[in-house]
Order: sequence, then structure tokens, then C-alpha cells
Amino acid sequence: MSYWAAFGELPEREVLPGNFRTAVAGREMSINQIRWVHPSVLPEHDHPDNEQAMVVTSGRISFTVAGEETVLETGSVVIIPRGVRHSGRSIEGEATFVEIFAPGRVENLLGFLAGPTMPDPEEN
Repeated sequence: MSYWAAFGELPEREVLPGNFRTAVAGREMSINQIRWVHPSVLPEHDHPDNEQAMVVTSGRISFTVAGEETVLETGSVVIIPRGVRHSGRSIEGEATFVEIFAPGRVENLLGFLAGPTMPDPEEN
């Protein structure tokens, strides 16, 4: 097992129409690369057990957190506390962003791997 991963070398899975996920996880956090192809809609939901950070890496998306809607562009960052409702939608073309969850969301690995993809430092 390696400490390194490349999203481009990992499997991508369509989790909703036009919403594609590539997932990596350690023991305490998980990181997803998300690619939205217009039209894509992320229904309103929350994560009662996880804080979430997002960084837009290309394109533009409309995103709503706790009822407040904004347009996120390349370089935009949003922090979503545990239990806060949020949703989003594509605006045009394709957009990509990285999500970071703490603690990690094992359910994001379903369909990819059976456990953490990064090694436990205590095992070395």
C-alpha cells in the first residue's frame, strides 16, 4: 500500500445523473474528486456525522448551504458544519471540485474499495 494516490488512476463512478465521484480515504478523513456534467442536481441533504469542505477546481456551480445560495467558481472554498442542509446544481458545461470529509465517509467507498485506501502509519 502507498501513501500516494492519483485521482486520474482511480475508478470514477456515476452516483447521480451527471454527478461522478472518485474516492480516496484514510482512517480519519476521506477525499472525493467530484465532476458534474450539466445538467446535474445534488438534492438537499446533510451529513450528521461529518464536517465537509469543498474546493472548486474548475468551472462554476450553484450551491446552497443553510438556505443561502451562491455561485462557486474555480478557487472557491466552502465549509459545511455537521448537520447543515446543503444542495447544488450545475450551471453549464462541466465543473470539478474536491470534497474533504472529517471523519471520513466510508459509504463513499462503496463500489470502489472495501476499506481505507491509505495505509495506517502505525502498521509501518
